[in-house]
Amino acid sequence: MPPEKYDVVIIGAGVGGLTCANYLVRQGRKVLVLEHGKAVGGNIQGIRRKGFFFDAGSQSTENVGILFPILEELGLYDPAQWHRADFRWVTPDCDVVLRDFPQIRADFKGFFPDSAADIDAWFDFIEPGCEVMRNMMGALPFPLLKRGLEKYRVLARMARVGLPMVRLMPGTLTGPGSEKGREIFSDERLAFLFGQFGDPNMLLFMYFSFWYSFLHDYTYPRGGLVALADMLAASLLEHGGEIRLSSTVDRVLTSGRTATGVETDGGERYFADKVVNTGNPKRLVTEMCDPALLPSRYRETIRNGPVSISVVTAFLGLDMTDEELGDALKSSHTLYWRVYETSESVYDPEIHRKNWAMVSWVSRRDKTLAPEGKNSIIVQIPVPYDWMNGWGTGSADATARNEAYRELKKKVLDEIIEDMEYLIPGLRGRLDHKELATPRTLARYTLNPQGSIMGWSYDMYRTPLFGRFARFKTPVENLFQAGHYSIWPGGIVFSALTGKLVAEGMYEGFAKALLW
Repeated sequence: MPPEKYDVVIIGAGVGGLTCANYLVRQGRKVLVLEHGKAVGGNIQGIRRKGFFFDAGSQSTENVGILFPILEELGLYDPAQWHRADFRWVTPDCDVVLRDFPQIRADFKGFFPDSAADIDAWFDFIEPGCEVMRNMMGALPFPLLKRGLEKYRVLARMARVGLPMVRLMPGTLTGPGSEKGREIFSDERLAFLFGQFGDPNMLLFMYFSFWYSFLHDYTYPRGGLVALADMLAASLLEHGGEIRLSSTVDRVLTSGRTATGVETDGGERYFADKVVNTGNPKRLVTEMCDPALLPSRYRETIRNGPVSISVVTAFLGLDMTDEELGDALKSSHTLYWRVYETSESVYDPEIHRKNWAMVSWVSRRDKTLAPEGKNSIIVQIPVPYDWMNGWGTGSADATARNEAYRELKKKVLDEIIEDMEYLIPGLRGRLDHKELATPRTLARYTLNPQGSIMGWSYDMYRTPLFGRFARFKTPVENLFQAGHYSIWPGGIVFSALTGKLVAEGMYEGFAKALLW
């Protein structure tokens, strides 16, 4: 009997892969999703420890007029299941919850009275761009979600709404926000805080998007972010799709220059008319594909492309009530800078005490995510994958672990807890559970290169997608790329968008899917 054949095999059960599969099965396609991990979700997997739930990767998501319309189109959107996730910024010199621009201006000027004029100058620049983003993303559907004439009607409306952005554009697509921060602020603390809160080379244009999201668009589902993946997976299975977990694809099968299926690490072969990779593109070009089928420039561009930051993640289960923790944290997410600097050096032993920390109160609004009367929080801090001689392993292999690795993890976790006492006094004595995941942990569970959390670097000019919106096709016929490495800037929302576009484009042609 010949082996079973699928219309499409999808590599990876993250948001991109599951969204793509959901659209395909609704087209009547026979679809198989193969997932390296033991659960669906990729970067939005979740774990439970002693009754405490923790998001293993991403902590919140935006909508930006994309995610919710996609879920609605798939019949999966319930607004009651999503709530806003607000932010707070803390340094040794200030403590500001981000509610609205007048309040933010007033609060920061209260903490830095000598820089009041500079603070006004910064927000005089940021606020109009943020408002345009709000009008474009919050009030209108994203044009690529529409088809036919409706796509162009939405584009025309978006162009009218976005017209004020033209005045703001000079320099925003060519220079980093850190330069604008130094231009406006004479106080180096504020130049750092406002101009370099993210990637030091992040385009200034991205700051409009971040501030829009801070104030209007970060959101979190009941059940944790993994609930989004579970919902997409359940819908896929309900519509006749298949998912196989713990199935790592090691090779793309080809006939001539055309993909014909995949082979897993267990030797299973699955044949299909089309193959979609939603995971690690570096692994695709260096290990999974016949190098003779890939032009050397394409292969080297992907292989050498810089990826987004990696983080250490502390999972902390607190014997602390909502009232106690609310007095300490005040918001869903707290961004905390102990010092006004960042470090990217793999040799800096204090890097986890210098870079920003994001504290996420997971169980703030969903009390099923922690035992009764207790709470779950997560602390994430940027730390390189190769830090301290490969986290003490002396190896680039994500699976390498030794006593030095375990000791370094213990030291980092203890020091993170010590530093978080500034935000949550008495934290050390209120812990029911503590655990640390390193960038190597994420790489091991997701196969993301260097444990990256978003896809390609926010420094757009250095990424393989420089000069283009997205790249869905590969040099191998019938082999496609979706997920956050196929579009910039990646993340949950744009991964979902790629799933829809690839599901449509690989059958209709991408020109038609994108333009009509």
